Amino acid sequence: MTLTIQIGNTDGKLDQSEWSDFVESVRTVLIAHSQIHFFGGSENWMKWQNVAWVVDIDPKKLPMIKRLIKDVRQRFRQDSVAFTEGVTLFV
Repeated sequence: MTLTIQIGNTDGKLDQSEWSDFVESVRTVLIAHSQIHFFGGSENWMKWQNVAWVVDIDPKKLPMIKRLIKDVRQRFRQDSVAFTEGVTLFV
């Protein structure tokens, strides 16, 4: 299963240090439970901050990953994290 996870700080709730810790906390979950294929973010001079990961996961791990990411989201006072779930097709 392919999973895309997107996080942001467009509401400005996190200072730079907290944003860094938030990104690292999500990364830690994904490293432990998935195969990361892509990571990228907005240009560093932009007023907003966001990043995305594209990962492969075992579908059986999806509920656990969602729970762990939700825990991280709440710890950093964020309203949401975007998940896009699917199957990658080669054409």
